Amino acid sequence: MIYRKASWLLLIVVVLAVAIIFSGCKETTVNTPEPSWIEVSTDSEKMSSLQKECDNGHRVGLLDPTQVTYEFLEQELAIPGNTVNDMQEEKQRNGHIYVTVRLQDGRTIQLVLVQPVRTGPTGIWCVQKYRFLNK
Repeated sequence: MIYRKASWLLLIVVVLAVAIIFSGCKETTVNTPEPSWIEVSTDSEKMSSLQKECDNGHRVGLLDPTQVTYEFLEQELAIPGNTVNDMQEEKQRNGHIYVTVRLQDGRTIQLVLVQPVRTGPTGIWCVQKYRFLNK
């Protein structure tokens, strides 16, 4: 009787040991959360006014996503344009543009640009949101 209890106890210990060994052998991945987006406040009246200015021949730089990106970096994030190493634009199906900016100090910033008033070649661009992919 004691022999049977000891053999069952030994069997349980062996099964647990094997389970622990095999569960410890699987590859672990660290889930690092994606950096969160920072929304940029856009006033629809201000955007309409800027669109009208652009239509009248002023502020035409707002038609160029690259120019809008540089102005946002300098004016809103205090990042001088001459610190940009690389800038890549990726047009999305929904008409937005994802811009990835790599800086000389190693930081990478991703921005989403939208056309808030009108889409197409005559619509102004603005930054809707941005995030630092690494700091």
